[in-house]
Amino acid sequence: MEAALAEMKRRQRFGLVFEDHIPETTVLHGLPIQAGSLVQRRDDPQARVLYRVTATDPQGQATVEPADGREPEQVPVGDLLAVKRFGEPMYPALTPLGSVRRGGDEKPHHAVINGENFHALQLLVYQFEGQVDCIYIDPPYNSGASDWKYNNRYVDKNDAWRHSKWLSMMEKRLRVAKRLLKPDGVLIVTIDEHEVHHLGMLLEKLFPEYLRYMVNIVINPKGTNKANFGRVEEHAFFVVPNLDHDVIAQLPPPDDQKEVELAVETEDRTGDEEGVWVRDLSEAGQVQLPTGLRERLGLDGYPVHVELTLGEGSGIKLRPLLDDETDAEYEGADEEVAASGDDVSVLFLRRRGAESSFRTQRPNQFYAIRINEATREVVGVGPFLEEDDDYELGYREGDVLWVYPIDAEGNERVWRYVRETMQQYIDAGQILVGKRWENKPQTYTLNHHKLREGERVQRLRTTWWRTAHDAGTHGTALLSRLLGTQSPFPFPKSLYAVRDCLEAVVKDRPDALIVDYFAGSGTTLHGTALLNRTDGGRRRCVLVTNNEVDEKAARKLNKSGHYLGTPEFERHGIFEAATRPRIETALSGIRPDGTPVPIGKAYRYLDGRLWSEGFEENCEFYRLDYLDPDEVDLGLQFEAILPALWMAAGGVGDREKPEDGQGYSMPEGSTYGVLFKESRFRRFKEALKKRPDVTHVWLVTDSEEAYAEMRSALPGWLSASMLYRDYLRNFRINTERNL
Repeated sequence: MEAALAEMKRRQRFGLVFEDHIPETTVLHGLPIQAGSLVQRRDDPQARVLYRVTATDPQGQATVEPADGREPEQVPVGDLLAVKRFGEPMYPALTPLGSVRRGGDEKPHHAVINGENFHALQLLVYQFEGQVDCIYIDPPYNSGASDWKYNNRYVDKNDAWRHSKWLSMMEKRLRVAKRLLKPDGVLIVTIDEHEVHHLGMLLEKLFPEYLRYMVNIVINPKGTNKANFGRVEEHAFFVVPNLDHDVIAQLPPPDDQKEVELAVETEDRTGDEEGVWVRDLSEAGQVQLPTGLRERLGLDGYPVHVELTLGEGSGIKLRPLLDDETDAEYEGADEEVAASGDDVSVLFLRRRGAESSFRTQRPNQFYAIRINEATREVVGVGPFLEEDDDYELGYREGDVLWVYPIDAEGNERVWRYVRETMQQYIDAGQILVGKRWENKPQTYTLNHHKLREGERVQRLRTTWWRTAHDAGTHGTALLSRLLGTQSPFPFPKSLYAVRDCLEAVVKDRPDALIVDYFAGSGTTLHGTALLNRTDGGRRRCVLVTNNEVDEKAARKLNKSGHYLGTPEFERHGIFEAATRPRIETALSGIRPDGTPVPIGKAYRYLDGRLWSEGFEENCEFYRLDYLDPDEVDLGLQFEAILPALWMAAGGVGDREKPEDGQGYSMPEGSTYGVLFKESRFRRFKEALKKRPDVTHVWLVTDSEEAYAEMRSALPGWLSASMLYRDYLRNFRINTERNL
């Protein structure tokens, strides 16, 4: 024990240290109040005193003992709310609240769940362990503005433990969420400066075997009005499995023929009507383009190749620059920016950089390349030079000039290749003469027009500055215009920023499963609908949010006598006021008041598709409720569990309420089957042979041996589970495991 303790202390000297032992509790106002329940008063939203129920009576009264040792009290059951500590087994189920169905019977349903996300995640593990392609979350930023709760109390900047509480809250949920990811699944977490460094260390702790990237997204181009700096960006951590291939999608190859020529004035450096700004045109050829112009030209997301024409009729030609050209991109003012074709990438021959690019480091790569100036052809290489051999700059043999790898400062650099390899490329006609420079040691630029290997690609950069990512215009204003009212949710994300984050992971996964358990106003599902519309995909999204009411509104409601759990209070919560109405409106094109979204607004990326047209998607809304495990074990709660089974099987078609005494259920158009009676297994098996669309089955039995025998008789590709053992075991085992 001493040795183990010493090792633990040694490992804890560096790293993230926080009070992860702080217990977390949550109010579950749908949970029945009974003897033994831990409760708080409904009119005490800050949970200053907790009580233990010792008895209830038929008249609806409860006897409660205060935790502070005072005398027991009689309190109406309706005035109490159940409180649960994380670590106590809970048995969640989904109660349907309604749906939007516009995608047809064969398209899967998205799901939006109103409930405690820790318990919802445990249910998702039962349904989707190891099946999720992308988890995207936008957790509370813990800015000190009372934007989240811990143990039912708002956490503000005066809470000395707010960082510790935030990390404790995040760690519990990330541990569970990690189990949802596929082997190539990716976690995306957005954050700002308040917790970015703590979050980075937490992710390093929980995902040590993954690669972690930080993408900076400009969401407020005007900048904040806080002290010292006007912050324009927030951060998105991409936690990516370390595989032997790329997981993050690449931008599509741009149209090489799409070149845009723009007129410029070189003297006063003003732009044309499109807003081009030209800087140091006559020397460096650096052009800065407004983001809006980049988008209109189809260049957004790409570094831009610039070609300049000086003198009379001055102009600029722009086109996207690909990864295999970036070696030429930062060459500097003393060399041209090389172009590329469909089958050839262009590389500068002279090496650059601080390492392995000087003659002293690679003497075998310092020699002359011989150029016929009359024909502008490369004719061969000069002789081998020892490290101390002299040479003559500008040496000529008739029309043949000897060019050495000397940079603009007169430094002796080296060529990319040794003499033998260089001669092979010259013989193949791949070494070409580029631009000629006057009054510089390196008189010509030499390029290797290398045959392209593989598909042309462009990797995503780690800084995104696009007008579509403005959270004010495409987040707050979009939500307000969509619903026809003041934005019911503070600081919603730009729809297109979320869409682009998702696309980075699921662009090539048309059937991807996406999870967001800090769903806010529902932007993730909205963005998923955009992606599906783009390529006809069947991606589905599972959102989890609670119905939390912001602090100011909650205080006002409490003063008016409205408390957590009452209808007037609940209608101001996130789920009821923002998430559900936003998604219903986005998919249907009909606002909550029944009026159509006004015609005129159109989505980006979708060739002018109007907001009022909605999307051909299906979505079902749920409330997270809790079951009595004894009733589950006796088979009395199948209807309550059925929505979770249907979701696990893909959420396709309709659910079927089984008739009393029915031996099995296998609804037409859906993808699941349930065997209720072992005696009907043969009929069940025969029915499965006629239903190749069924992917998931549940077998109701109390016998492990009977289940094993039946499972062995079913096709191996079917996903099979034992009811109700596996459901109960999931929550009994996994509750403590994930704390």
